Amino acid sequence: MLLRTRIFAGLTLVLAALALAPLARVVAQGTISAEAQANFAQAWAQQPRVDLGIPAAGAKVVVVKFNDYECPSCRTSEQMYQPIFDRLAKSNPGAVKYVVKDWPWNSLCNFNTASTIPGHEASCNASAAARMAKARGKGDEMIAWLFANQGTTPAAVRDAAQRIAGVTNFDAEYARVLPEIRRDVADGGVLRINSTPTYFINGVRLGEPIRPEYFELALNLDLKK
Repeated sequence: MLLRTRIFAGLTLVLAALALAPLARVVAQGTISAEAQANFAQAWAQQPRVDLGIPAAGAKVVVVKFNDYECPSCRTSEQMYQPIFDRLAKSNPGAVKYVVKDWPWNSLCNFNTASTIPGHEASCNASAAARMAKARGKGDEMIAWLFANQGTTPAAVRDAAQRIAGVTNFDAEYARVLPEIRRDVADGGVLRINSTPTYFINGVRLGEPIRPEYFELALNLDLKK
């Protein structure tokens, strides 16, 4: 499908068209043609933005991801986009703030979903374990394990939290962090989150993950504002 030059009414259609652009439109690996950049920039400038109520704390761009650690697409997008965040952290220190919000597809902690999606039985424990580990400076290690062991059991998550982050009383800490998880779920409910991952870049909603080149372009466009 050729990249459309007109501006779609909805961002999802625009980004879907861009994401499906053939390789012939890309002049070199990791590079977007000038025409594609211009089309994207024009579309991006016209997108509606919502206020997520997250303080920028000096950042020019706030990226929010609604995430389920048992979601394969959440893992894939994290692998695609983390190098972009790392590059921008070096070139523009403090300019991009990345916030991960929990949206487990598990009815035990997500009151917006009627039933637990098969394969997500450990989602609530995973969200809790990530928070516990972050508080102990072991967030990266815990998250890496969660993404590498998707479809696991709640018991396995508890064991990993003890082994990786030294969590010895998972039940008590789960009760402590559960209100935080549910606050994220409440935020997602207001925003009508219906898939994971869902990203917001300065309030612009991405209905689905897009090619890394376009994700980075979107960040750079807002950094230059």
